[in-house]
Amino acid sequence: MTAHEWYVENRAGFATRTLDERDARAFGNHLSRCEECRRAVSEIERDLAWLPMQVAPVPPRPGLTREILEGVLHPRRAARWPWVAAVAAAAAVTLGAGAWTVVRHQMHALQTAVDAGQGRLHAIQDSLSAIVGAERVLQETISGPGYKGGMLIFYDADTQRWNVVVHDLPPAPIGQAYQLWFLSSRGLLAGPELQVNGSRPTFLALPAPRPPDNVVGAVLTLGSPNGPSGVAARVELARLTF
Repeated sequence: MTAHEWYVENRAGFATRTLDERDARAFGNHLSRCEECRRAVSEIERDLAWLPMQVAPVPPRPGLTREILEGVLHPRRAARWPWVAAVAAAAAVTLGAGAWTVVRHQMHALQTAVDAGQGRLHAIQDSLSAIVGAERVLQETISGPGYKGGMLIFYDADTQRWNVVVHDLPPAPIGQAYQLWFLSSRGLLAGPELQVNGSRPTFLALPAPRPPDNVVGAVLTLGSPNGPSGVAARVELARLTF
């Protein structure tokens, strides 16, 4: 670097009053001899006229410039690794906790599904054992436009209940309902309405009518629950008799 190049590089420092006292005095002496630097400093001062240049500048502490240059040219990378390692460890812990939360939620959902499946299995096993051990079992197919279902009824002597299963029937039209009727030795006895849900079976366990109303069969109808009473006022879908 030539002597004049130093003055060229420090023109902005002289114009902004950031040179130390010795450098500023040397630069001022140079301006008295160099028209080029005087013109350049004047242009810088004109461009920076809006700044509060009347405020006394604070010179940098000795050695600050060298420290800044050293930091730029030779960054202390080793000091960053503990911070990076800490961030990585925290991220790993966060990800691990999140993954464990997801796995735990999935395990809980799976256990719930298994428990529900076991409950349905036990219910089916109980129903099958009751059917196998029943003394009287009646079954009939029910078909219509776009569906084919059925109705099964059997008596469980242990619980003294009539068990009714209706399957693969479409939901009742609006304003109508499925209804079960018992055929007894003294005539028809109105039973409950059945909430049918497509292919999902509907299962009912009903107490047996007391004597002398001995049950000899059952009838399934479809019709308006608010209409005239009796089977004749409804569409008869199935009739099971012993």
